[in-house]
Amino acid sequence: MPGMSPGLNVNDPKVVAAFRAALIHQGLLALAVFAILAGLWLILRRRAGAGSGPVDAVPGRAGAEPPGRLVLAVGFGNLWLFDGILQVQPKMALGLPSQLIEPTAMSSPHWVRTLVDWAGATWSSHPVQAAAAVVWIQVGIGIWLLTAPRGPLSRLAGMASVGWGLVVWVFGESFGGILAPGQSWLTGTPGAAALYVVAGALIALPERAWQSRRLGRLMLAGLGLFLVGMAVLQAWPGRGYWQGVSHGQLGSLAGMVESMALTPQPGFLSAWLGSFATFDAAHGFAVNLFFVLALCAIGAVFLGGRPALIRPVLIGFAAMSLVVWVLVQDLAFFGGLGTDPNSMIPFILLATAGYLALTRPGTAVAGDEAPAGPSEDRAGMRAGSLRRTVVVASAWSVAAVGGAGLIALGAVPMAVAALAGR
Repeated sequence: MPGMSPGLNVNDPKVVAAFRAALIHQGLLALAVFAILAGLWLILRRRAGAGSGPVDAVPGRAGAEPPGRLVLAVGFGNLWLFDGILQVQPKMALGLPSQLIEPTAMSSPHWVRTLVDWAGATWSSHPVQAAAAVVWIQVGIGIWLLTAPRGPLSRLAGMASVGWGLVVWVFGESFGGILAPGQSWLTGTPGAAALYVVAGALIALPERAWQSRRLGRLMLAGLGLFLVGMAVLQAWPGRGYWQGVSHGQLGSLAGMVESMALTPQPGFLSAWLGSFATFDAAHGFAVNLFFVLALCAIGAVFLGGRPALIRPVLIGFAAMSLVVWVLVQDLAFFGGLGTDPNSMIPFILLATAGYLALTRPGTAVAGDEAPAGPSEDRAGMRAGSLRRTVVVASAWSVAAVGGAGLIALGAVPMAVAALAGR
């Protein structure tokens, strides 16, 4: 990758120190912004309550929010927050392009490598600013998703997840590796960031879309069709998944798991992966047959859309996904350069949200398209426009706006540095 030497020391103390200093300085700025927002909220709340009795704060995620939507917002909000924390690892500034992004793109078509090389060159020119920017962008999206009240502010958080998720999927994951050979649902296809994009798009939908069971049927049908397609891909001959050992070499799955066992991590995880690699080497055909049949069966049930069948199958799908997450994907965040927990947790969240949207659709409530306001039985209270101001500037909204501010805190300096370097 341009600007990156093969012998690069990703633990260069000067770069690591600069990265840490940038995070500390920007973190102090972020705290100042949150303090200012909190102060403004307290002033508005105090003024609104003067002479009209106490004014209750508006709950952020309480009320009649559709359960499926709530699962996506809270689940993926926590994932974005966790991903942002992972970006704080000292190796990220220099190691992310050379040791993670570049190897991912190597087996992709030439035009994908060219696109990724361009992004890598931009990162390499400003490694400290780029690494710090990713931290604040992802933490900001996570906070925004977790705290935004129902309505436009929450939907905007979903759109932010879509936008940044696409950036990560294209430049960080080389389109999730879907254009490279040998991909499998077991290894993370279509890329975790693609699932973040799907979740963000669902969160960004108007809430009326969550008021019927149709959205749940579509979500599960789409997931079911994808899983059936992954079963066909898993069963395709010549890709090395049917063989535990071939010509004296480990098959695709056993070889990948064995290499993952070498990642710096707790000893018991390495032992588990080593045992599974040995088991797959001895019983490769049976292991692959199990996953092919399981993906086909789960996909067919999801496509059928019958809640009585979907519930037990969903539990089985979640259990299988967790086993794959541990024994195949190795939790995905150890080794100092892990950027996310890979695809299994997002798959579980999407499937759960689809089931809830099918079986427990939301109910229409007044103010669906705006942050929740006072109930109608308080309409006679003397709040007027000041009360509406407090609704808009509720504690949850303040936190959500602060999350959006963190995104700007990361994106603006990086954009300025990139333009200055041209």
